Amino acid sequence: MQWRDPSTWLVPFCFSDTFKFAFRVAISLTLAFLIPMAMGWSQPSTAATTVMLIATTGSRRESLAKGTLRVLGTIAGGIIGLCLVGAFAQDRMFYMLSVSIAITIVFYLRSAYQKDPTLFMLTGVMIMMMYNGGDAEGAFLYGVERTFMTIFGVVVYTLVGVFLFPPRVEQNLHKLAGELVASQQALFEHISQPVSDQVQIPVGEDSPEALLPVAPPDAGEGSQAEDEQATVTVADLSKAVYAAQQALEGRYQTLSAECSEISAYKKEWDGTIALFSQITNLLMFAAKDHSRAGGHPAEFIQDYAGIRDELIALFEALPDAWHSREAFPPEAIPQLAVDKQKLEGESHLYRGEAISSCYLFGALRERLVQLQSCISSINSLTGKVGFSLPLLAEKPAFIWWDAENAKTAIKVFVIYWATGLFWIYANPPGGYNFVIFGTIFVSILSFMPMHPAALFVLFTLGFVVSVPAYVFLLPELTLGAELGAFIFAYTFVAFYALKGPVTIFFLLGLFTMGIDNSMVYHFGITLTIVSLFYLVVGVVVVAHFFPFSSKAEHLVMVMRERFFRHVSAIVWLVQQPELNGWQRLSMRWHVTVAKTALAKLTLWSSKVDGDLFPGATPSELGEYASQCDLVFHHLLTLQQAESKLEVSPLVHTARQQHRDKVIPFLVEYLAGDPKVSHLVPADVQHDYQELEARLDQFFTEQEWQKNTNSDIAYFYIFLNLKKNLFESLLACYRANEKVAWDVLTHKRF
Repeated sequence: MQWRDPSTWLVPFCFSDTFKFAFRVAISLTLAFLIPMAMGWSQPSTAATTVMLIATTGSRRESLAKGTLRVLGTIAGGIIGLCLVGAFAQDRMFYMLSVSIAITIVFYLRSAYQKDPTLFMLTGVMIMMMYNGGDAEGAFLYGVERTFMTIFGVVVYTLVGVFLFPPRVEQNLHKLAGELVASQQALFEHISQPVSDQVQIPVGEDSPEALLPVAPPDAGEGSQAEDEQATVTVADLSKAVYAAQQALEGRYQTLSAECSEISAYKKEWDGTIALFSQITNLLMFAAKDHSRAGGHPAEFIQDYAGIRDELIALFEALPDAWHSREAFPPEAIPQLAVDKQKLEGESHLYRGEAISSCYLFGALRERLVQLQSCISSINSLTGKVGFSLPLLAEKPAFIWWDAENAKTAIKVFVIYWATGLFWIYANPPGGYNFVIFGTIFVSILSFMPMHPAALFVLFTLGFVVSVPAYVFLLPELTLGAELGAFIFAYTFVAFYALKGPVTIFFLLGLFTMGIDNSMVYHFGITLTIVSLFYLVVGVVVVAHFFPFSSKAEHLVMVMRERFFRHVSAIVWLVQQPELNGWQRLSMRWHVTVAKTALAKLTLWSSKVDGDLFPGATPSELGEYASQCDLVFHHLLTLQQAESKLEVSPLVHTARQQHRDKVIPFLVEYLAGDPKVSHLVPADVQHDYQELEARLDQFFTEQEWQKNTNSDIAYFYIFLNLKKNLFESLLACYRANEKVAWDVLTHKRF
């Protein structure tokens, strides 16, 4: 049936996403050059530069709403820039001071903004472009022309991106949701199967566990290595669930506000994502390697095998719900029946674990039924869900107080003044354009994972291609179509072969040719432009090390310390019996900064040169970052459960009488606290086992009748979440000990 979908066979719709993106950008940049030239407008390169900047720094999905905001940002920047020119037309130093302050603020907002970064980037660019090199007389017309051509470039790129190869947003979300369902099902099957079957889980091609990345065994290890790698653990499955959940939520948050396919059913989509998150949390509440009381739900839940099969069937039915054209309300769910006669003769611990297991199984079944109903209502024309949908926590538009955002703003201020003074006293090629491009590229490439030498190589490669074309090809072109074909081919190759902001430096070769209606073929002009951009590349390389270092090994050490410093603060806040308003605000801030630091730690861990730093290779650092990710997600699950745990009298009393000192001690060691310089894993495990024994004894001494089933369930959820966090911290400790951290502090030369 694939022939019904042209995207699977019709050229060029069947090509890769990279091909489609490069094709869209090449069409946009070609039109941005040719249309102004055909209309006789000046400065067509301004529109083309705008397309280049948006394509290299923005997302691959375009929308009319996003394009409108870019136009408004461009107009705002133009107005601010013209006002500054008018206010300080006779005093260059005061003008530069006002501009430096304005762009520092704007580029800080650009770094902190979590949606489309090109919005504030265009504002900052327009503020600097209004100056016209100090010519106050023609500044207004010059600024209006630049603003108009920038807006034209935004409009061209937006329209091409919206109507040519538009991304299939819903299908992408369906795929991510399917991966999440498969990983959730794998975890549920693992933690719910009878004890006799938990020795080993075969990983088949069609099993959900096959989603987990498993490295191939070394040759010659034989079947023993295959058997070991065919066994998965709760930690492995938890990582897969957390990764899939994060991928779905992150993708949805970036699309929900700008995509019409989603906004029409935003309430249902929000409920779907929130229910997925609740199911993940329920699975983490129940995730454990062994029973605390030695029992298993199969022993006390009646028809346990049938209920387990029912839950697995609900997981398997979720992908089909996306294709339903009718919304069906959730069915009534009978309560789980337990073997009361067996429970009466068991200990408090056994009965408590039985109650918590029944609560989790019942809640999981309820959420799966609700999720199935919610998904089916998305594509339904008239159907609505028959229950109150959970609210989805909105992602903040800005991340304030991030250190790298502030450092980028300081870099912009310093580089603007450094290039400005160099322009005033040395008069470099390009004049004030040297200040503009140097400041823009430093802001875009600040704290980007790149090698400085690669920038020179890319620009030189673009120069090697553009100069022969300037000498031998451009003079022979007589038709606009021929010029368009050349621009298209050059741009397509750049965006197909390269990725991200570094594409700019190869694409700069196109702008060294000075393409315009009235071409003046003079090699001295080309060398002037090339010299300008070589100076700009040199500025970017200097900014890579000054005033703040962007070396991978340095940033790994910084992010490691920052992550565990904030994790330590979260652990301290979680242990408080009740949080006041300031502490709740502090909790949100620590969680946000820790999440951002973790993402940067993961990124920069893969960029460390293992040849220069033996003992701290990307693979070892990557494993460490992966364990940190698991620690953070377990801690986040515990923090999100606090709203229910803090109202449980059992949990409240247990925290007061048996304060946990083991987990804070372990976190402080990983944070590099000088007071905790030595750690023995066996001693830490023994201390935690003693803490668990005291908590078990505490529960045994409680009067059974005074506690509700919900309180008992929350108490066991609390114990299980802490256990998962402790085990993930131990795994992180083991990964930490494998890395030679002292090596990363050594100088390269």
